[in-house]
Amino acid sequence: MNTVYDVIENMEVIKEPQFLIDFKSKKSIKDNVEKKALKVVSLFSGCGGLDLGFTGGFTFRNRDFKKNNCKIEFANDIDSAAELVYNSNKYFFNNHSLHRDDIKNIDAKNIPDFDFLIAGFPCQPFSNAGLRKGINDERGNLFEECERLLIEGMKRGNKPIGFVFENVKGIMSSKMPDGTSIPNEIVKRTEKLGFKTNYKLFKTSNYGVPSNRQRLIIVGVREDIDYFNYSLLDQVVAENNLPNENDNPYELFLGSVLSDIPEYAPQSKDFWKYSPGGQYMVDKIGPCKDGKEALEKFKEKIPLSRISQSISQGKSWKSMNPDDMNERFRKIWDNPQKYRAPNFYRRFALGEINGTITASAQPENCGITHPFENRRFTIREIARIQSFPDNFDFPYKTVANAYKVIGNAVPPVFAWVLANAVLKHLDNE
Repeated sequence: MNTVYDVIENMEVIKEPQFLIDFKSKKSIKDNVEKKALKVVSLFSGCGGLDLGFTGGFTFRNRDFKKNNCKIEFANDIDSAAELVYNSNKYFFNNHSLHRDDIKNIDAKNIPDFDFLIAGFPCQPFSNAGLRKGINDERGNLFEECERLLIEGMKRGNKPIGFVFENVKGIMSSKMPDGTSIPNEIVKRTEKLGFKTNYKLFKTSNYGVPSNRQRLIIVGVREDIDYFNYSLLDQVVAENNLPNENDNPYELFLGSVLSDIPEYAPQSKDFWKYSPGGQYMVDKIGPCKDGKEALEKFKEKIPLSRISQSISQGKSWKSMNPDDMNERFRKIWDNPQKYRAPNFYRRFALGEINGTITASAQPENCGITHPFENRRFTIREIARIQSFPDNFDFPYKTVANAYKVIGNAVPPVFAWVLANAVLKHLDNE
């Protein structure tokens, strides 16, 4: 009795189709078909942190973050400072340029087909450092522009596979007029469009980023795919042996981050000088106990306990002599319970993981001061804290703009972990 294989062997064909060749060699057709790159549209792209994570193909501190099978089809932002930086680094984005315009002015029909929409819509209305006007702030409803593009995408033959939104922790307590939280409102609206949507809060220091930055991630996938599995981010970290706060934090410590910045790295010497009042505070707080000598030991990866007993002791305005404080700070000092003892002018030590770098880069609101030099971190130093590669350039017209675009960015290493978790989820499905 002839088998199917015998029949195929005896077929008279001029040229065997590829599927017959695959059948004979007992290879899976799926294994022989190169996967098409996921088409990505990026909104509120900023200088490209989230985009860089999705495209991959960069090096951060001698670790290679492989290129992902994603292609940026369209990227948009209204900020000219972000445009300057993004377009100066086009080789990271398949030589794709940022389109600068108010997203409200762009006809959704002119947006190319996409498989995934990624967006870090403006976070100021939801930020703890902002006024917390939430949805009542004009910028707070810009997530509706993402919704508008998803609606357009669902009308097309090539429907989107899903989306990834990123925002600050403060969005979780921001409300719609009816009391619904913004994340739950996004879930409700996108599920009506046919997506399975869920969200989770992350601390980026657990995902290879040398910063204790907390961010909310919202992922929606097509309704024929299961809800996104957020534990896949931890799998990506484990598979790539990335440093994290819980298991192997050494590479995340500020001393490690600052110890080996190449002199040739762009903007390695550029920093924004403090105002006279800010400089006075920094000078009076004084440097952390461990300085340049301790920093050199991080190059040799000497354990913290062998560097110094004070290596993890940072400073803040509370380290000042009360007699040197101005009237405002003296009032807070005298009544800490009333003012909830804020930690202004935070100065992280070499043996600590740095806190969030804000877009404003003001010492009152974030740990922007160097551990032992009385100045702000350089542009390259905060780029490293945000996990940008050393060859990612930050040209600027004003130095404050460089700090702004880095502070607003999604850390690329975290974005890469997230992108790989999304791709892994799609493979599993």
